Amino acid sequence: MQDIEDLHQHALLQGSKSYVDPATGFTCFTELVHLQRGKCCGNQCRHCPYGWSNVPNPSIRRTPKVQSGDPGSIQLRLDELERNRQLQQQQPQVNGKSNGKKKKKGGTHGGRLTDKNVPYTGTGDKGTSQLLTGERRSKNDAAFEAMGTVDELCSVVGVAHAFLVERQSTSVDYGDLPEWLLQVMSRLFDAGSHIAKPVSNHHDDDDEDDDDDADTKFKADGVGGGMHMDHIEALEDWIDIMTESLPELRNFILPTGSVTAAQFHVCRTVCRRAERSVVPLVNDGVCDPNVMKYINRLSDFLFTAARWCNYCQNNPEIEYRRPERRDKQRVATARDLNKNGNNNNSNSPSS
Repeated sequence: MQDIEDLHQHALLQGSKSYVDPATGFTCFTELVHLQRGKCCGNQCRHCPYGWSNVPNPSIRRTPKVQSGDPGSIQLRLDELERNRQLQQQQPQVNGKSNGKKKKKGGTHGGRLTDKNVPYTGTGDKGTSQLLTGERRSKNDAAFEAMGTVDELCSVVGVAHAFLVERQSTSVDYGDLPEWLLQVMSRLFDAGSHIAKPVSNHHDDDDEDDDDDADTKFKADGVGGGMHMDHIEALEDWIDIMTESLPELRNFILPTGSVTAAQFHVCRTVCRRAERSVVPLVNDGVCDPNVMKYINRLSDFLFTAARWCNYCQNNPEIEYRRPERRDKQRVATARDLNKNGNNNNSNSPSS
């Protein structure tokens, strides 16, 4: 098997931002990505040029190639890598053939017209996609259904945020709600990452009778090690802050009022659908239960946000209306008259 460092050096000489680890099938970022980021992210990345300087455990350190957050030294290293890449391209051909591989197209390799990262790769053209574990599954798999719905939820929350920003320019004050929505969208990104990195729950046939709770208990394996309960409690605090100023809710309200409030009700219904898509994954033990809790609490937050928008815009809440008895009688009378009229017409002599 090819050495990892050789793979990494080959990727750098090709100007690539990633390569595939042959042992695991995982996609690994090259040093180039970390240099372009500009600082150590603290996640103990394999090819971190900063010596893991921001990893929380101070005992975990390596000799840095450049200083994290130092633009000067980072640019010098980037220039060095670019010179090495150009020298590689200038190497003479061997036996009439280039000693370099054909440049890949798409993703971090760039496109036909640009060397910058592009969103297309072509790897999903056959109806499959890759999880963060490196495993490829059909795009209609339950995990991708949940990820797609959470992504849709994030997008409709983005529309609600855009409405708030536009309204604030016309002197409507929504308090901290716009900032809270930015936090929500970021946490939905995290939720998608947890779903995209499911814990394996497969067992060997010989172990089917073993009662081992450790095998079935979820082990957080997404960004940050799982969805922290602090994020769920933050939603509850935000709900409390808005509710304190709102009139007491005593009846069902219709999902309308201002356009902004109506958009939040759309967000709420998509949120409920996202929750339904995550439940099977949690029941199977492959998704963080706190993700489901967060999305459940988020729907309550979005409902309260809808009420808050009507309140801030001085729009009255429209309550659910029961059908009145006289309305039923009026409908029944109209039906009877119509029926009698039809009977009379059928019995009338023809002219």
